[in-house]
Order: sequence, then C-alpha cells, then structure tokens
Amino acid sequence: MDLVLTENTHKSKTLLNKYEIKNKISLFNDFTPENKIDSLIEKILTGKNIAMISDAGTPLISDPGSEFVKKAIEKNIDVVPIPGASSVISALIASGLKTESFTFRGFLPKKEIPQINFLKEIKFKKETQIFFESPKRIKKSLKNFQKVFEPERKIVLAREMTKIYEEFYRGTIYEVVEKSDLSKVIEKGEYVILLDGTEKEQIFDSKNTEILFNELKPFMTLRQISKIISKVSTENSKEIYNFFKKRLPGNTAYNFSFS
Repeated sequence: MDLVLTENTHKSKTLLNKYEIKNKISLFNDFTPENKIDSLIEKILTGKNIAMISDAGTPLISDPGSEFVKKAIEKNIDVVPIPGASSVISALIASGLKTESFTFRGFLPKKEIPQINFLKEIKFKKETQIFFESPKRIKKSLKNFQKVFEPERKIVLAREMTKIYEEFYRGTIYEVVEKSDLSKVIEKGEYVILLDGTEKEQIFDSKNTEILFNELKPFMTLRQISKIISKVSTENSKEIYNFFKKRLPGNTAYNFSFS
C-alpha cells in the first residue's frame, strides 16, 4: 500500500504502529479540497494503491470519503470494501428491536429546535431508526425524544460498541429518561441511539385537525382535545394546546396549519 488516508493521523499512526505497519499516511477529512481528491485519483491511475481507514468504526459511515469513492468509480477504479466493526450493525443486532427494516440517520442535528423538528418528521416511521450522538449531547437529546415520542416507545442506547466498555441502556423512553437516573448515563465514548418503529398511522393533517377540534369542542376541554389530537399528530399535546388557545378568544374561524 503506497498511501493510507485517515481523518485522524495521530490516532491512526498509533494504531498502525501497534501492528508494525509503516505505510505513509495522509490527512483526509470533510475539509479536504477537491483538487487534493483529484490528485489522489491521478495517483491511483498511475498505478499507486491507496487505502482509507477509520480510527473508529467503518470508513465513510458518518466519516468523510464519499466524494473520493464517487470519483474513483467514475474513473473505473476498483473500490474494495474490507469488512470491519460497524457500531450501527452491532448495536442493531443486540438491540432487541426489529432488524428486518431500519434507517440509519447519521448524527442528530446539534441544536434543539432543528433536532425536535427532525424527530417530528420521523415520528410515524415504521422501521427502526438509528442515530449517532455525541456523549456531550446525549442527555439533552434524550429529553427531546421524550418531548416528541410517546413514552412507551422502545429505545436503546448503545455505548462504545465493540470496545472494552461496551454497554447498553434498554427500555421505553419513559424508563430510560425518567425511571433510570440520567446522571448515570456516561458522557464519554460514542453513542448509537436506536428507536423502535411504530405501527401508528399519521391520519390527521391540518384540515382533519380542524374538523376534529370542532367536533370535540362542545364536549371536552381544550386540554382533553389536545391530548387526543397529539395521539395522531406530529405535534405533542402542549404544542397543540398552545396553538388552539391563541386562536380561541373571540374567534369563530380557525386556520390550523402546523409548521
């Protein structure tokens, strides 16, 4: 091998030295310019062999490199995947959740509002959902899961997969967030979050929500109506309650469209 590409030269050098591998290494990350990628492609075309490694996990899975591989394929260069440890697949296998169908979502959005909106978009997905999350954000993200999903939805936290300190937190969202002490969730290592799919159908849009509200209004309080609508909506009961409350005083016409 003429050159080894890696996102972290320090960690990779330690790993390669352990196995007495003396190949030349070069930095390759999300900021690698296109002209360097083109230069690497030219080296391969002249007969050089280049490897890409990850110091943790599988190359290209939430790691840089997809553009490099894409260009290599365009130039009819053989791309040879070498199987290795994958935290995504390892966590799924040991999760106890459905494995027949799943979607890997990569890292969750970092900021609270974009993250909550993203989780709302996938609230009614039937397949198992898999995410990466930073240990520094894991507790805040779990609180957002609690805001969006029903408390009985199953969730699994897998930490440090295939490593010495591998461990799992399994249960419903309520059990993991409320019954277990979140202070015991270690803010170190790499986390994979797995969310069970749902059998519920998203059957109400904004027009149907308006119809349902008007039908229930004579018989129930606003709080009761909000709880019922939240069962079949991407919005939680508090958001629905606040949305309707703003439009109630003195209004007979309602425009129910959620952003």
